[in-house]
Amino acid sequence: MKADTLSLALGLGEPMVGRDLSKGQFAGSGLGGGVFTQCTLIEADFRGADLRESVFDQCTLTGAMFAGANLRRAVFNRCLLTHADFREANLHAAVLSESDLSHAQCASAWLGMATISASKLDHASFAGAKLDSTIFSGSSLLDVNADDSQWRHTHVTECNVTQLTWARATMTRTVFHKTSLQKKVFTGLVLDGCQFAFCDLSGADFRQISMRQCNFQGAKLAGADFSKTQASNSIFCECEGESARFVGAHLQQALFTKASLPGARFDKANLMQCHFAEAQLSGGSFEGADLSYADFSGADLQRANFPGATLFRTRLHRANTQDAHLPDQARALQTDPDLAEAQDWRPRAL
Repeated sequence: MKADTLSLALGLGEPMVGRDLSKGQFAGSGLGGGVFTQCTLIEADFRGADLRESVFDQCTLTGAMFAGANLRRAVFNRCLLTHADFREANLHAAVLSESDLSHAQCASAWLGMATISASKLDHASFAGAKLDSTIFSGSSLLDVNADDSQWRHTHVTECNVTQLTWARATMTRTVFHKTSLQKKVFTGLVLDGCQFAFCDLSGADFRQISMRQCNFQGAKLAGADFSKTQASNSIFCECEGESARFVGAHLQQALFTKASLPGARFDKANLMQCHFAEAQLSGGSFEGADLSYADFSGADLQRANFPGATLFRTRLHRANTQDAHLPDQARALQTDPDLAEAQDWRPRAL
């Protein structure tokens, strides 16, 4: 079918059902609002075409070319898009569901407010892509190249991002939820305001980056390295993992409430006004750390080491300091008897 014939048919509201349009030459055509159902469009050429609000349902689009096309609000449902070319395409508010985009080329594409769910994007390229309020849900992004991409308010939930790379990427208030990020390298990125709640970050590398006001609540941090990070006002409540490193980190007013971080290293870290209430920090190292006004109420500090640490007005209310080394303990605030009495109060039995 020729491009002008297809454009006319779609303009008149005729749906394409079960048609074989493989290797069709539709570059630059006006095909907005078209409906394609169970069509075969292998290596079809849609470069620069206007496909806004088009619907592709259960179509085969292997090797299809959409470079520079306008796919604003387009829908791809249960489509085969392996090796498809979306370079520099406009996919604003597009929806891709239950589709296979393995080896797809999405370099420099605009995916603002796009939704990608239950799809396979293994070995795809998103290099230089603009991911503004984009949603990735329940999808596989194995070995994806996202170098130089821009992530802004993007949401990634329950996805496989094994071997995904994002060198030189920028991330602002991006959310990773229930996603495994084991041994991921974040060095060189800016992560201010990002969220990693309940993610597995075991062995992840966050060294020397800016990550202010990030949320790591409930995350797994075994062996994770946050050395020399700028992470003031970040949240680490209820996170867990042995031997996490925060050496030389700036963590002013960060929250570690009920965190379980045995053997963690906070040497030379700025922990001013941090909240460690009921945290499990046995065997931890705080050598040379600034803990002024920090709160360890009810924390487990057994065998913790504090040589050279500043404990000015540090709150140790009911903290377990058995076998802990606290040379500056005299300047700390010990158990508050009035508060202890209030905590122990129970209503009188009738």
